[in-house]
Amino acid sequence: MNRFRNLACLLAVAAPAAVLAGTPAISFSSINGSFLDGNSRMIGWQFSTTAALQVTALGWFDLGADGLNRAHEVGIWEVASQALVAQTTVQRGTAQLLEAGFRWAGLTAPVTLQPGTSYRIAGLDVGASGDAHVWDAVLGGYSAHVNGFATLPQLQLGAGTALGGLASSFSFPTGVINDTRAALMGPNFAVSAVPEPGAWLLMLGGVAAIAPMARRRAASA
Repeated sequence: MNRFRNLACLLAVAAPAAVLAGTPAISFSSINGSFLDGNSRMIGWQFSTTAALQVTALGWFDLGADGLNRAHEVGIWEVASQALVAQTTVQRGTAQLLEAGFRWAGLTAPVTLQPGTSYRIAGLDVGASGDAHVWDAVLGGYSAHVNGFATLPQLQLGAGTALGGLASSFSFPTGVINDTRAALMGPNFAVSAVPEPGAWLLMLGGVAAIAPMARRRAASA
């Protein structure tokens, strides 16, 4: 029995560790205010990635970290096809995990984002009964921008990619805001890295190296 336990430990050492396990795609250090009006909107942001990433959870900003006023259905769409590739609901209240200012709901299975593909992440926020959101850049006349805005190095965002169009239901977000803002938060996603081919080769090499050891132990038992 011990030889199998030892083999399992060796396999765990040989397996590549997730580089970005549980890491939010976007983050910030503090906020200056927030925004909430009487309109129903699909809010979020458009982005692409320079490397394959596995999405493991979707989140929604919780102002004050005291619970969400309503549940938020959050999705990620591929822009070209408008295909919904990831979707879950972040529940109201405080039951779901709070991390980095967002409430998180895990996906039933990880979803891989492909490099060079444009995506939009968004969710429906319903007027005065919804949850206030923030954005990344200073906008004249408002104080809802954040400080210390940062993204994963694999993500590409730019000014004018924030989403905030009027909407009455959860659907592909079409309302791109053409101003200085790159993101309305709103939604976020967390990722774990897809191992590079070299990492898998390293793991397989480790398995190949320990297999003879396991056979020798079995033969001497």
